[in-house]
Amino acid sequence: MGAGILIVPLTVYLVLMALLCVKVGDRTSWKVGWLMAAAGVFLPIGVAIAAIVP
Repeated sequence: MGAGILIVPLTVYLVLMALLCVKVGDRTSWKVGWLMAAAGVFLPIGVAIAAIVP
């Protein structure tokens, strides 16, 4: 039950960041899109998981 508090905002964040990364990749190159995706999506998820794990 408590995991839903964290899962819902992360899912919304992932969807919005994925759309932003696709838009950036369309306007620049696919390498910049992937770089932005790695930094913008995986870093905050890693920080959130690190905060959960004791």
